[in-house]
Amino acid sequence: MPVETKTKIHEDSKKLDYEDSDVKKAMDLIRSQGYFTRTDFNQMDDEDWAEGFEKAVEDGFLKADGEDPYVYFEQFDFKGGDIDSIVFDMDKVGTRDHALELLAAAIGQKAY
Repeated sequence: MPVETKTKIHEDSKKLDYEDSDVKKAMDLIRSQGYFTRTDFNQMDDEDWAEGFEKAVEDGFLKADGEDPYVYFEQFDFKGGDIDSIVFDMDKVGTRDHALELLAAAIGQKAY
């Protein structure tokens, strides 16, 4: 059985660890649907974790042969003051407005 490795991101004295299996799952989601949210990874509730995870996923694509998606991290405000994150491939999703719509649908929120 292969040993699970982790990608470590150091940001403002806070160590954030990302499982290789999560990075692979995120890359597969980007390939198949073009985005992922907290419905895919609960930790996306933590802005620092989510932003660092986007970097880990982007690094994963840089190491992959022949793949170079435009991976983008964005946070959006929703009615009631909730803020949530999405990581998406700009080439597949197209616009930030569409990313907002996808995020709202995924988490059951209403966009402004």
